[in-house]
Amino acid sequence: MPNMLADGVRWFDDWFALREVAPGIHAIGEPRFHQVNWNYLVLGEERALLFDTGPGVRDITPVVRALTGLSVTAMPSHMHFDHTGNLHRFTDIAVADVPVLRGFDRDGLLQEPGNLYLGHYEGMRWTPVRVSHWWPPGHVINLGGRKLEIIATPGHAPDHVALWDAAHDVLLAADFLYLGALYAQVPGSNLADYAGSCKALLPRLTAATRIFGAHGQADEEGRHDAPQLAKQDAEDLLNTLNVLKKSGDEPARAEINGRMHLLIGAHAYEAWHGAF
Repeated sequence: MPNMLADGVRWFDDWFALREVAPGIHAIGEPRFHQVNWNYLVLGEERALLFDTGPGVRDITPVVRALTGLSVTAMPSHMHFDHTGNLHRFTDIAVADVPVLRGFDRDGLLQEPGNLYLGHYEGMRWTPVRVSHWWPPGHVINLGGRKLEIIATPGHAPDHVALWDAAHDVLLAADFLYLGALYAQVPGSNLADYAGSCKALLPRLTAATRIFGAHGQADEEGRHDAPQLAKQDAEDLLNTLNVLKKSGDEPARAEINGRMHLLIGAHAYEAWHGAF
């Protein structure tokens, strides 16, 4: 096996990589996939929750079963194909209860969610799923001895949510914040929403908060690790958006800091004017 992994990260097989990033939180990475997805399995005393399921190039359920014998609820951060590819492999599924998603629920099955899925870009096909739980933003998921709050974080996508573990000062930020290129050029992305999410989120964070994103990138030695960020990264994102807003410029790319940049579509600026 090529030495693709940072110290402390181990292979599960020839596709999935594992690291326990905090007590009871296992990062499940896919460093061989071009988007380098990282999914997060959170263990409680009574249940477990898998936040994002990857693109579905490989079946993630054997990894989950190897990590826990608890009943598992699968919940996507949003409906993009690289986060929902294995969703249909789970029998207990939770989805953020937001109006834009409710519209795709027909006869008890969640159908392909239009431009919220985007699987056609890579030849992926949606499998309808039965939603067991519609959990709104603000809902607290009780896994037994561990609680996760669902926080609405639109910007990258209108249905995007993050999970906040206040007791352990951990934010699972998914595609709201990660290393490398943040996408605001895909359908549904919105800079006003991105800025509003930052403003709402920042008061919860401390200098010690650990933020884990859904996409990683290799370090200078070509090795992969679960993408960890901090409050400063969220502050840098908001500062970048504020500078763009004040300047009136509408570039396709904006540098955030040495670890992140923002790719921006023209449509993402449309709702921005006068919005904050």
